[in-house]
Amino acid sequence: SAGGAFLNSELTKVGQSGPMATALASPLRSAAPAQTRDLRAFLTWLGCWLFLPNLPFLPITLMGGPPRWREIAACGVVGLAVHRWSYPLRLAAYLALMTYITVNFIAHMFNMDTEMIMSVIGLVFDMDLLASPEYIVGSALLLASFGFAAVLLRRDSRFDGWKWSAAAAVLTIVYSAADLAITSDTMGSYTRIAPEGAPFTSATSQAHLAALADGKANIMVILVEAMGEPRDPALRARQLAMWNRPELAGRFTMSHGETTYFGSTTSGEVRELCGRWGNYPEIVKPDPTCLPAILKARGYQTTSYHAFTSDFFERNRWYPLIGIDHSHFGPELLKRGAPLFHHVFTGACDRDNPPLIAADLAKAKGPQFTYWVTLNSHLPTVANHDLGTDHCETYDARLNADLPLVCRLFVIWDQAAAALAKTISQPGFPPTDILIVGDHMPPFSQQKSRLAFEPDRVTWILLRDKRLQASPARSAR
Repeated sequence: SAGGAFLNSELTKVGQSGPMATALASPLRSAAPAQTRDLRAFLTWLGCWLFLPNLPFLPITLMGGPPRWREIAACGVVGLAVHRWSYPLRLAAYLALMTYITVNFIAHMFNMDTEMIMSVIGLVFDMDLLASPEYIVGSALLLASFGFAAVLLRRDSRFDGWKWSAAAAVLTIVYSAADLAITSDTMGSYTRIAPEGAPFTSATSQAHLAALADGKANIMVILVEAMGEPRDPALRARQLAMWNRPELAGRFTMSHGETTYFGSTTSGEVRELCGRWGNYPEIVKPDPTCLPAILKARGYQTTSYHAFTSDFFERNRWYPLIGIDHSHFGPELLKRGAPLFHHVFTGACDRDNPPLIAADLAKAKGPQFTYWVTLNSHLPTVANHDLGTDHCETYDARLNADLPLVCRLFVIWDQAAAALAKTISQPGFPPTDILIVGDHMPPFSQQKSRLAFEPDRVTWILLRDKRLQASPARSAR
């Protein structure tokens, strides 16, 4: 009996302090720290692969910007694939991912494909990004994202167990679905690249512009940056009226319509000048089917005007290939007296181009084809003193209160339209038929402003010179 008591006592001591106790207690002690480690690793993963990569784009997404659910899903997939890699490899993966989603975002915003964005990425040096609060905030958030990621990626994100991977997948899906819901109303106006077999239409074809070029009439095409078609009938009427001012009634008759658009500004140029869907990188040799080349073959002198640099989108390369013999870009227009305006795309003022065009037409001999691509209404439309958009309430207090970004856009269009009307109503302006057309809808990132315009169409206006309509042959067309 005494021996049994002693044995029990010794076993109790061993159970409390010996190897057996350690063996029994070890799983209990390690379970809690393991759960804590996994939770910390999972939170680190969320910060690195769902929060930080999407932070720079979150403000625009909340305003109803381009859909990004694919990019959000890509963040989750990449994050799950690399979360056990070493720090240098994870950092490299993060940089590659950010490059991909940033390029995609820009492509979606401006209706370009990714390949084209990459081909013109160097042109960003021609832009003054500091002129736009939107670009300043976006750039700051991008830099912050990179900086915080470089630190956070050093932390352990290697969680164990299927439940953590499942939670990461579920959160990625939920975030993607939320983005899809927020951006659903404007989705159709983003990434408008012409699908295979899309029926072609253009303002130049609807207005039968080539038929009007009979060798007697000057022909002018004005491609107006971001001049989409307003959905509101009152705004649409106001847009048409600004190009058909009372002082033109004795000289011109107006007709108007709408045409489908795809792509960005240069896609609009190819649409109107070359009669097809496409973009300028495809133009690698002389194209006799483009309108300037056709008119050149009929004896027209072909001239273009644009207030920015000649190398932007390689216009100095492909304009001659489509038949434009003489081009006047920003630096030359400035030398000729057009004042400089400071903006993201700093260049000559559009409102000062019509007098220069008129001066060239007055000196010209023979029929003329004139092509003018406007610049000042390129988004973002910031409050700018040079452009007169810093006090838009003086233009239209109601429109400014409801849609301030749209108000600024109307101010810029109105300035160009007023300058054109003043010029072409002068007695000495030669007989000219003028087609005015938008390139694409204004790519507002703010949903309410974007929804003020049709997602797939732009406006065109044809001003036919009454002096030319006196010809029976032209009147019959």
